[in-house]
Amino acid sequence: MVVLTRQVNQGALQNGYVAVKKLLNSQTIDDGLFYRETNFLMSVKHQNIVRFLGYCANTENIAIKVDGSGKCGKYLYPEIRERLLCFEYISNGSLHNHLTDELRGLEWHTRYQTIKGICDGLQYLHKEKDIVHMDLKPDNILMDDLMIPKITDFGISKQLDGISQAVTRGCHVSLGYCAPEYLHRGQVSFKSDIFSLGVIIIDLVTGRKEDPDTKNVLRRWRHRWNRSATYPPSGYQQVTECIEIAARCVSHDPKKRPYISDIIRQLDELDSTNGHVNNANEPTFSLISPYPWELLDIDPLELHFPFEANKRIPCLLQLSNMRDDYIAFYVQTSSGQYLIEPSKGIVPPQSKSNVIITFQAQKMAPHRMRNKDEFIVRCTMVNEDLMTESITVDMFDEESKVVDDVSLTVAF
Repeated sequence: MVVLTRQVNQGALQNGYVAVKKLLNSQTIDDGLFYRETNFLMSVKHQNIVRFLGYCANTENIAIKVDGSGKCGKYLYPEIRERLLCFEYISNGSLHNHLTDELRGLEWHTRYQTIKGICDGLQYLHKEKDIVHMDLKPDNILMDDLMIPKITDFGISKQLDGISQAVTRGCHVSLGYCAPEYLHRGQVSFKSDIFSLGVIIIDLVTGRKEDPDTKNVLRRWRHRWNRSATYPPSGYQQVTECIEIAARCVSHDPKKRPYISDIIRQLDELDSTNGHVNNANEPTFSLISPYPWELLDIDPLELHFPFEANKRIPCLLQLSNMRDDYIAFYVQTSSGQYLIEPSKGIVPPQSKSNVIITFQAQKMAPHRMRNKDEFIVRCTMVNEDLMTESITVDMFDEESKVVDDVSLTVAF
C-alpha cells in the first residue's frame, strides 16, 4: 500500500482563502489512491466534514540526462505527476492544538459540543456513506472560527459497501488512536473508528490519554467551574457520561464497542433529560460544594512553583473538611525534590489545615513548565481519638476503609 504524504499550504482567492494539499511521494504518485480519495471527498457534504472545493491533476514528462558520452548523450523522460486537493480554509487549526487538561483551555461546553460534532460527522460517514475513516485523531479534526469540529484527511479511508468488516494490508497507523485489531491484523470495521473516537473523547475531557479516574476528573472540573463561577447545570452528568462512553469505545473487543448511532442516542437522551430543568448552555453562578465522595476539599489541585535558581520555593496546600467526621490525610510523592510539612495529619470536622510543599533549591530550571511530578493526598475517615503519629500508609489500604485519593499536578 503506497501512502501519500501531504504538504498543506494556504492559497488566496478573490473571495477568500483555501487550503491546498500537495500530495508528495518519493516514487510515482499512485493515481488509484488519489482518485479514490477524490471520489470520497466529492461525495461527502456535512457541516462536520471539511468541505472539498476541487482538485488539480497535472502530468508531464521531464527530460533527465543519464549518459553524457557521445555527441548527444542519452535522456530518460519519466512521467512526473503533481496532484493538488483544495479545501475550505479552517482558521483555528487542528483539535490537537486545543487539547489541555481540565484546569485550563477550552470550556466544558465547547469540549462537549466538539464531542457531539465529531460524533455527528462520524455517523454521517458510517451511516450515509459506508465509509470507515481509518485515521481519526485530533490532527485530522479541524476547528473553524465558531469552534465547530470538521473531520478531514480521507487518504486511507475505506468504503465497506455493505460488508461488516474488511482486511487491509500495509497498514498506516497513528499509534495511540489506532484500534488493536487494525494495528495487529489489518481488520477494518466501523468499530475501528469507534476506538479512535473513544481516545479522542478522553483527550477532550481530561487532556490525557490514560484511563481516566472519574472522581479526580470531576473534582478538577468542579474546581475549574468554581474558579470561573460558570457552572454548566448538566456538567457533572455530561462529564460522567462521556467518560463512560469512552471506556466502552476503547474496549479491545470490537463487539463490546457501541455503534456511533448508540453514542449519539445516549448523548441526545442526556440532553433531553436535562433540557427541561435548565438550558445546558446557560451556566449558573453559585459555587459547587464538594461531591459526596470528596472527604476533603483540597486547593489548589495544581501546585505552582515559580522557579528561581538556588532558592527553595514553597507552595501552600489548603485542606478543608466540610463534613462532621474526622479526616486523616497522608501526602505522598515519588520525587525526592520536595519537602512536605506536615506530610500527614488529621483535619477535625468543619475545619481547615495547611500543608507547605517546598521545591528544594535547584541550579537549573525544569525542562518542562508542567512537570510530570505528581502528588497523591490520601484521605480517610478516622476516630476522634486517633493521634497523628499513628497514621500509617498501610491504614489507607485496609478494605474496610473509605479512601479518597486526590491527584495533584505540578507546574513551574
